[in-house]
Amino acid sequence: MAQSRLLSLSKITKVTLVTLGQMIKSARLERKQSQADLADRLNVSRYTVMALERGDPKVHIGAVFEAAYIVGVPLLSEDLPKVAAQVSHLVSVLPRRARRHSKKEKDNDF
Repeated sequence: MAQSRLLSLSKITKVTLVTLGQMIKSARLERKQSQADLADRLNVSRYTVMALERGDPKVHIGAVFEAAYIVGVPLLSEDLPKVAAQVSHLVSVLPRRARRHSKKEKDNDF
């Protein structure tokens, strides 16, 4: 049986997770929404919402992003062309060895 290893997270990552969790909790409370209500919307347990709000790094990133969206915490932008421009800018500042793979056109039509 494979032994699972825990991620070693930097301090900035830990602080970011806790901050995002607190932002989600604050927005949820402003909307007068319970943890149980948010959990129902996310199709997760209330304990997952509690972990998410604590900044637990084991919470599925999709659940974190969806929770942020539901309670109105902006992550990037809902303006898709603006998001594409932001991603393009981020790719442009990557080291050349990282950009090599991101410039290739991929055929995602199945």
